[in-house]
Amino acid sequence: MAKKPPQRPEDIFDELLEDLAHALGTDLVSVVLFGSAAAGRYVKGRSDMNLLIMVSEGARRTTSRLLPFAGKWAPAGVAPPLVMTPDYLAASTDVFPIEFLVMAANHKTLHGEDPLAALALEPAHLRLQLERELKGKVTALRTRLLGSGGDARALTELSREALPAFVAFFQAYLELTSGGFPDEPSEVLAALAQAGLNVEAFQKLGQVRAGALKPSPPELVALWEEGIAELDLISQQVDKLQV
Repeated sequence: MAKKPPQRPEDIFDELLEDLAHALGTDLVSVVLFGSAAAGRYVKGRSDMNLLIMVSEGARRTTSRLLPFAGKWAPAGVAPPLVMTPDYLAASTDVFPIEFLVMAANHKTLHGEDPLAALALEPAHLRLQLERELKGKVTALRTRLLGSGGDARALTELSREALPAFVAFFQAYLELTSGGFPDEPSEVLAALAQAGLNVEAFQKLGQVRAGALKPSPPELVALWEEGIAELDLISQQVDKLQV
């Protein structure tokens, strides 16, 4: 029987952990919920529940063993989990510091020890990834805008897909420049504005994504051009940061 999205994430934790224990046995080290569901921003039917599953170093065939779990819980809004070993996590903080920074800021350990509690992220690694991501996003967004041909549906889809990543980038920027960051997206933008950045385009694009603002295709292109220009300026600032 297909699972349905729960009213609250915690309503499914017991059964979910039982299924993971059945699938992985003694190879299961810990289970962590991260993202909006861990931050108290879960919305039934709209929010994904993101899991980090830590397995033992010698675990084999974890993907095939977890396939039934993933299939069962996908209709309930449980995203395909991240699966890694402690050694893999420790060796990856220099490669994915933004992802681990945001993950560590909003997480809840459901089973075992917290693998993110003592996570050490180097500011130099964070700065380098942020510069790379911002410059890559600027180039990719310009290409997507041109590829849209000005089509309203394509432009709205771009807003839906691209905006969530910006919040993580902005949080990383605030971490580097002020030593911390808020969780709520609107508060992240407010913190950027306080730091002297122009966030009006991102605020309006967020309204487009939520369906609260419906600009014409030319207006939406102009919004994206404004946002891309600001991303470009931020990337130049990050390039010059001394950390």
